[in-house]
Amino acid sequence: MPAAHRKGDIGSGHACHFPPTPATDGSPDVFVNGRSVMREGDSFAAHACVSGHAPAHGRALAAGSPTVFINGKPAGRKGDSISCGGTAQTGSGDVFIDDNGPGKLAGGSAAAAAAPAPAQGAGGTACQVQQASQSSPMVRG
Repeated sequence: MPAAHRKGDIGSGHACHFPPTPATDGSPDVFVNGRSVMREGDSFAAHACVSGHAPAHGRALAAGSPTVFINGKPAGRKGDSISCGGTAQTGSGDVFIDDNGPGKLAGGSAAAAAAPAPAQGAGGTACQVQQASQSSPMVRG
């Protein structure tokens, strides 16, 4: 299960000795472990070939989760590709973005997947009420 990739996590280097660089962008309002979550299109610090044979270039997360979206963009995960050929190399140690698909739970049972939705009162489900009371949306691990 891939770890959530966050601002400050490392994107790998690639050919011609381009070094790894940190993610410099992320969601303005969704956080994992207190750090912005990367999304497809979010940036990494530019890097240059240390041998001087190629110019510096910018880079961004080129792909993300096909099923988990943050602010309408695919969520970034450890192992996702970067536009220049690297990959998202590090991520959260306790928050993971799984792509099992609808009705499938990692380590769960079919009975759990088919469980009825929580009861909803006038204020919404308990989860919705708790979310509404938070000053800043946050994914907690």
